[in-house]
Amino acid sequence: MKDWKKDIVFIGHFALDNIIVRSRNSNSQSLGGGVTYGSLSAYHYDPKANIGIISIVGKDFDNENLSIFNDTNIDLRGIIREGKETTKYLIDYHGNERDLRLISKARNFDIQDIELPQDFLPAKAIHLTPIADEFPSDFLNKLADHSITNNSIIGIDVQGLIRDFDDEGNIIIKKNNAIRPLIFKMLQKFGSRMFFKASDKEALAVTQLEQNELIEATELLGETGAYIFTTLGDKGLYFKAPGHPIFHFNAYSPTKCEDETGAGDCFMAILLLELSIKPEERTFEKITEIIKIASAGSSFLIEENGPKGFQSKGIILSRINPENEII
Repeated sequence: MKDWKKDIVFIGHFALDNIIVRSRNSNSQSLGGGVTYGSLSAYHYDPKANIGIISIVGKDFDNENLSIFNDTNIDLRGIIREGKETTKYLIDYHGNERDLRLISKARNFDIQDIELPQDFLPAKAIHLTPIADEFPSDFLNKLADHSITNNSIIGIDVQGLIRDFDDEGNIIIKKNNAIRPLIFKMLQKFGSRMFFKASDKEALAVTQLEQNELIEATELLGETGAYIFTTLGDKGLYFKAPGHPIFHFNAYSPTKCEDETGAGDCFMAILLLELSIKPEERTFEKITEIIKIASAGSSFLIEENGPKGFQSKGIILSRINPENEII
């Protein structure tokens, strides 16, 4: 396809995060969401890449929140300001755990949202970064069939699809069993265009398998024909490609571990950006090389608090060494 408008586009809600770190007795505000972490990861990895964001914010959203993008070439024309409120989270870190509470939510996506501005898409790669169940099944179905995206590779982080919220806004896994067949149907519909990431807990929740059945869960998700990544934190990840057995990849060791927020978005951003460069060279062997690069990139992100720690391709490549793997 010769009329690509973007190399990669990130679609999802921005989040205005109020972050509490009890060990430091600190309270801070930060712009979050996968569209923030993913787009900045892609930009720092390759500043020449043509990157865009499609997001929805409320009228309470101050443009000063976007100052983090001032020195980048990331295209922000896809931000839609509509409704009263932006998606906001309270993130409470205590020990090695964190609690998330939804304070407010922007409206859900509709397929028309990807059509404006008119010269924004198509993109070689699209990463869907749901954080508050903002992608209805109707949107995902229409996205798979849409002429403007039917040649794009699609990445998605499942976390926002299976999140539900109790009466106080605390995150819980959806109890409605209907979401699980919808996720499998989505994977089958996109097929080998889909690169699907889930944490170990999320993969088990989607497949409804037990804690010791993660490999089986990865296999089951892979039967859809999509590329599957189930992540294990510092224990690496499992990768299932169509027609290939499951592979395990070790994680790379950061110099320090400050904040794991956005590590998955960094991984997916680098993965999809690299995959978009030469589609004709998208072999299994090439993808395994790219996984190592993306994993190393995410190891730098967790060395800093908030949307920082992004590194260039050259620096990331320097970490890819067996000595830096966490065994």
